This record gives sequence, C-alpha cells and structure tokens, in this order.
Amino acid sequence: MGLLPYWDKNVDLEILPWMPYRLDFNPVSSSAAYSDQLGDIAAMAFEMDSELLYLESTETGQTGSLFREHLVVPASHSGDEKGFSIVFGYSAIMEALLGMFARAYPGLMAGLAICGVWDRAMLVEECKVIVMVGEHVLFNGQQCLSALRDVMNTTAGSMGGLSGFYAEKFGYRRFSIPYETDNVTQLAIAKLLFDFEFDETRKVVGPPPEVEFPENGFGDIPR
Repeated sequence: MGLLPYWDKNVDLEILPWMPYRLDFNPVSSSAAYSDQLGDIAAMAFEMDSELLYLESTETGQTGSLFREHLVVPASHSGDEKGFSIVFGYSAIMEALLGMFARAYPGLMAGLAICGVWDRAMLVEECKVIVMVGEHVLFNGQQCLSALRDVMNTTAGSMGGLSGFYAEKFGYRRFSIPYETDNVTQLAIAKLLFDFEFDETRKVVGPPPEVEFPENGFGDIPR
C-alpha cells in the first residue's frame, strides 16, 4: 500500500484542442514562463519520474504544462479560484516526498486521485496523480511553493538534472500510470479488512482507501 490515501473523486482537466498532449516540447520552460520557482519545480519533478501538470492558486490563477493558453496572459485568472491545489504525475518517489512534505507543512493535505484529461468531449488520457490541496482559501501558495522547491531540491539535486534537460530539448512523451501500479493483492486484503470495520486493522493497513476530497480543492476548470 502507498503512503497517501485516495481521494473519493476524480480530477478532470480540460485542455485546448491544439494542446500537444502525447509529445510535448518545452514542458519545463512553459512552467518557467510563469516564474523561475515554478520552472525549477517542473524540472525537478522530471528527475523523480513525475511531472507538474497543473497548479491553481489565488496568486497564479490556473497554470501548468497543460494550460499553455495562459502563457499569452501569464496572470490570467478565471475568477473561480478557491484556494491552492497542485497536481503531479504519479511516481513512488514523488508520493513519498510529497507525503512527508504535506504532513510537515501546516494547512496542506495530499492524496492520490485519477485525473481525466479532456479535449472538448473526448477523454484524451486518464492517469494516476498526486494532488496537494490547501485546507482553506487563505492558504499562502507562494510560501508553500518556495518550501516545496527547497525540499525537492534536496532529493532531485543528487540525480544529475538530465531528465528535465532531455524533456525540454527533445520533447516529453507522456504516458499514463493507472491504479494497476498498486499491488492488487494488498488492495484486496485491505478492502477485506476494512469491511470488518475493526479499528485494530487500521494499524496494519494504514489510512482508509478513500477519503473525502477537500471542498477548497479546485475551482471550475475553464472549457
């Protein structure tokens, strides 16, 4: 079983028809266009077999590699932002890092979800992601990103820094990491134990398989 619980709802992101989803060039510089801070986080995410997909905050609006239209107006705000939320592609090392970070950072929660990427009415991809959400609308996203960059640097800084470079230079081919990456036997045992509803089983299997998604998690995704 993983370190993070599963949220009880999916995350849907609507991308523009011209968005190059499968083979994406300049995935780091597209985030760096918003800020050097965000560019550093995007580059280090690649080092940990993950990717910065989406960020929403009152300071930045809706940004990330899947929202290139906001490069035209970097401070583009839809007016529907409800707080702070950030979505990363799943990897085991990123789950471990963000799980520890969320437990240590005040007012921040983290969990796993399925993310659906939509091009109009067409489901382009469905993948497993890590979501971090501020507990309230006044959550300071900039301070959180600054702390996250420092924490990621301690791990990614020793990995050579080549993954982000090659993704930027030659293009990044995305691929889905579905729920099947979990150990299905452990998942089945966990479900059986939780069906008994014994408090003692929680000491063995960890947090509940699904927890309620925070109300301040996401604003309305632009369509």
